[in-house]
Amino acid sequence: MEFLPGGCRVFGADEGEAVRRGTWSCRTLICRQRGARDIAAMVSEYAAGTSPAVVNPSAEEVLYAVSGQGTCHLGGFPYPLEPGVGLYVPPGSPYQVENPGAEKLVLVAVCCPEDEGRRILDELPEAQPAGAAPRRTVREQERPPIPVADRHFKLLVNEDVGCRRVTQFVGFIPPSKAPFHYHTYEEAIYILEGEGLVHVEGGSCRFGPGTSIYLPVGLRHCLENPGTKPVRLLGAFYPSGSPAVAYETKPRS
Repeated sequence: MEFLPGGCRVFGADEGEAVRRGTWSCRTLICRQRGARDIAAMVSEYAAGTSPAVVNPSAEEVLYAVSGQGTCHLGGFPYPLEPGVGLYVPPGSPYQVENPGAEKLVLVAVCCPEDEGRRILDELPEAQPAGAAPRRTVREQERPPIPVADRHFKLLVNEDVGCRRVTQFVGFIPPSKAPFHYHTYEEAIYILEGEGLVHVEGGSCRFGPGTSIYLPVGLRHCLENPGTKPVRLLGAFYPSGSPAVAYETKPRS
C-alpha cells in the first residue's frame, strides 16, 4: 500500500489478506481501518460452486464482474454475471453467487456506507418473490459514452436501478493528463486495463491492472496516462455524484 499526501491510498493488485469461506475468497482493501471515511471496496474471487450468502443490513452494495461468468441469486431471482455487468444490491437483501464453471469469477464490490452489521450466512434465506424480477443489473456495452474533455465515462449502477447513494461507472482515459481537480464525494477506483500515474499535491504513484485507489472528499488529484493505450477504470462515488462534475482546477487561495 502506498500512502500519498491528503489521505490518498493506492493498493497493488495482490495486496490485502484474503478471507476464504467455501468457494469465495475476499480481499477488503478500502475501508475505515485503512483511512476511508464511509466507502468500502473489496475484490472477490469465486471458484466453481455456490458461495455463502452476504447481507448488509443498512448499506447499498454495487458489484461489477471483471472476469468469468456466474449468477447472483438476489431476492429470489437469478441475475446473470459476465464481464462488464454491474449489479445493485439493496440494503437488507441477502445475495449468493454461483459459479458453474472452472474459470474463476472475479467481482469488485463497493459497499456504502461501510456496514458494521455485514453478515456472512451459510445459506441464502428462502425468498418468495412476487411478479417480475426488478431491474438490478446494467451492462457496460449498452450504456452510452458521456464525454468529459478528452476522456469519457459510462454510468453503470445509478438511480435508474434504484441505487440512491452510490454511483458506479467505467471511465476511459486516453494518453493525457487531466488538470488537478477535486470532488465532493469519496471515490474508490479499480484499474481494469492500462497503466499510469495518480497525482496528488506533494506525491505521485504508479498504477496498473488490478490497482485500487482511494480518494477522500475534497482531495485535489489527477490521473495521468503517459502510455499509448487507453486506461479503463471502474469507479464508485459515495454519496452519489457525476464523474462529469469536478471543481477547482487551480490552487486554492
